[in-house]
Amino acid sequence: MKTSKLLIVLIMIFVLGKIMQAQSPKFDSRTLETYLKVINHNKGFNGEILISNGHDIIFQKSIGMASFENNIQLENGAKYRIASITKTFTGTLIAIAQEEQKLNVHDRVNDYLIALSPKFKDITILQLLKHSSGLPHNEGIKDYWRIKSKLQMTPEQVIKEINGLDLLFEPGSKMKYSSLGYYLLASILENVYKSNFEVILQDKILSKLQMKETNVADNLKILPKMTSGYHLIKDDSLVVAPYRNFSLLKGAGDLYATSSDLLKWNNSFYSNTLLTQKTQDIIFEKSDHPIAKNGDHYGYGWYLNSDTPKSYYHGGGTWGYSTFTSMYPDSQTSIIILSNISALPISSIALDVEKIVFGKPFRLPSIEEVSKKPEYMSMYSGKFIADGNQMILSIINFENRLYAKLGRNPPFEIYPKTNHRFYGKKVDVEFTFEMNETNLVTGLLANGMGKSLQFKKADN
Repeated sequence: MKTSKLLIVLIMIFVLGKIMQAQSPKFDSRTLETYLKVINHNKGFNGEILISNGHDIIFQKSIGMASFENNIQLENGAKYRIASITKTFTGTLIAIAQEEQKLNVHDRVNDYLIALSPKFKDITILQLLKHSSGLPHNEGIKDYWRIKSKLQMTPEQVIKEINGLDLLFEPGSKMKYSSLGYYLLASILENVYKSNFEVILQDKILSKLQMKETNVADNLKILPKMTSGYHLIKDDSLVVAPYRNFSLLKGAGDLYATSSDLLKWNNSFYSNTLLTQKTQDIIFEKSDHPIAKNGDHYGYGWYLNSDTPKSYYHGGGTWGYSTFTSMYPDSQTSIIILSNISALPISSIALDVEKIVFGKPFRLPSIEEVSKKPEYMSMYSGKFIADGNQMILSIINFENRLYAKLGRNPPFEIYPKTNHRFYGKKVDVEFTFEMNETNLVTGLLANGMGKSLQFKKADN
């Protein structure tokens, strides 16, 4: 009898092991290491990638410089400003506050922030969490990038700026990403806990998870192992990242962290060490309105992707930093990407890394060598219209450099690869120009993100 029970237990352990093995990612780390070198060369990526299966780190590597001025190489464990990944913490703090009966997410925001204008009286806490409040993003504030983003502002001054805004739509009717909404969420937390956001974060999350390398950023503090931030400009050269003050980013984009600390953060959701399962389920409830560009939803500070493999993720971008973290609950996998370069195509890089980690179809790009520029770059310029729709692609020649501009998107430089072929560094796309017998451009083929689009030149 005892032998039979032991046999059953052993069979269950074996079956469970096979199930977990099937769900766990299996990939060739050499492919990812090569990819890291390629994006360092082609895209200007400078930073760290960490992949884990639960608590087991299965890949962690840094490339590039922590400080170009001082010729200091990047090492694992460096600190980065994580920008909008901050929202994952603020969303969880709101969930904790509700669990502690400090608030209810269906309450009106004005009930907690009496200085907020009455014109926002219909906005709920839940709508701030899900970006359906109607509040604009930071750019809605007049002179935000030119002046306000550089100022040390008091909470009263920030609320005054928000009170001067108009809603973009009726609360709850649409979705529009708004960091200002997360500033208000952090302010609500300060109200109900009678403390500042940094202390609340430390007490409720960081100290409990032993996240000793994560905190609220301060422009005046000297932080050991903090990377210097750089910005990639149009000609793909680096400049020191412009100054940005963090007072307007409270709860929305003002944290720094290491990859190891972010792994502790992700793993806390797998192990339920911080939250009850009920509260965790609430955090990952889908929003009423999907994101227009990809159909994903938004939870309490996390994007929710229900494709295979299912994931919860968030990216971040600020002057000097591009960041990304994602969790895959079915396999307890984490992908964490941190860079001290801004203006990188971080979402595209994260998608490539996911393909490598989970063995999806993926063509490893080669290291691009810029060919000699054609003497007459102007021959390629003009407007191109996509077959089957009215999508317009403009190829612009400026000072013998070529730039591509799709619709209302900002232009980006493209570089010669081989005869009549060009590629983008900031945007993962390749253009092949089509010529007639008199060597005039008649159209082009655009390849990128696994798709191909045929364009005809509009003025032919």
